[in-house]
Amino acid sequence: MIDILRGTPLWVYAVFLILTYYGVIACFKNHVSKRSLQITPVIFVILSLASLNLSQGVVIPLSAYVLGLLAGSLLALRFYSYTNVKCVGETLELGGTVKVLMVYWGFFAWRYYLGYQAAMYPEMANELPMTAWSALGAGFINGLIIGRSLKLLRFFKFESVAQTSMKRVRKSG
Repeated sequence: MIDILRGTPLWVYAVFLILTYYGVIACFKNHVSKRSLQITPVIFVILSLASLNLSQGVVIPLSAYVLGLLAGSLLALRFYSYTNVKCVGETLELGGTVKVLMVYWGFFAWRYYLGYQAAMYPEMANELPMTAWSALGAGFINGLIIGRSLKLLRFFKFESVAQTSMKRVRKSG
């Protein structure tokens, strides 16, 4: 185990610390901007799509990725619950949750495992089952991130509907 950690490049530790930092921030009451909720999933999807192994073709990895993406999004939309969210202008005030940290660590662990497997067993890295599992896992974790963002972006929509309704009530009253 120590040999694995010694052989890990320093940039991997930096990525882990950055993901941990943002995950720990999410554990406490914080403000999330609408822009952040729109950009974060895009960044994760771009990184994942760029790292897909397409040596065996495009159809199976992309199909597995989309399947994982849909499954993760549906799971996130179903099981993420936000009862303590307040819309303040263009930001949301969120109560803390450890879920974000767990998803970020899951993303890191999945990418680390795949990188380790590719380094230790390069002959298996390009095989179709490994490529498909890699794409499925990446899609699933990105789906969780996208589902969370979609669920939180709904608060902006509901807030604008509530404000429009209040203006109509004031005008008619």
